[in-house]
Amino acid sequence: MVDILPHPSFLGDMGDHSKKKSGIAMCVGCGSQIHDQYILRVSPDLEWHAACLKCAECSQYLDETCTCFVRDGKTYCKRDYVRLFGIKCAKCNIGFCSSDLVMRARDNVYHMECFRCSVCSRHLLPGDEFSLRDEELLCRADHGLLMERTSAGSPISPGNIHSNRPLHIPGSSQFEHICFQSLMADL
Repeated sequence: MVDILPHPSFLGDMGDHSKKKSGIAMCVGCGSQIHDQYILRVSPDLEWHAACLKCAECSQYLDETCTCFVRDGKTYCKRDYVRLFGIKCAKCNIGFCSSDLVMRARDNVYHMECFRCSVCSRHLLPGDEFSLRDEELLCRADHGLLMERTSAGSPISPGNIHSNRPLHIPGSSQFEHICFQSLMADL
């Protein structure tokens, strides 16, 4: 959030100077001293000229009417911040709306519609069992098929589980961390 504060020198007898920061206000954007009537302050204590506070991506001016985000010393409007740094679906790589229901598997987050077995495309629902291998979701049936074929000495990968073509699996230890989980929908 951006706060607009009157510059202490413009307060005259009206303001309580004891609550204001002593010293010279310096603009974070251009590095110059702020002599303007108003100082834009971005929490906690970054001060800007009104003309210097803008989105690093789209150059939209940021003020008290829009949400301002700061990351790595750069300011962003909400739209660009969410686009660049927001959580995205592990399947389709599209961001989420605040009203979206999501499914989680380990550190991955999915849209409800994207939460499908990567082999048979079966839609996985809350309560279904699944495994996550090499960032690919597998329903219980396809995980079982994968385990059968691997133990029989047929190296395969999840994406080609129904293929007759043998594929290389870089090590059997990959399966040690696979466990079934019950899905839970979040708000």
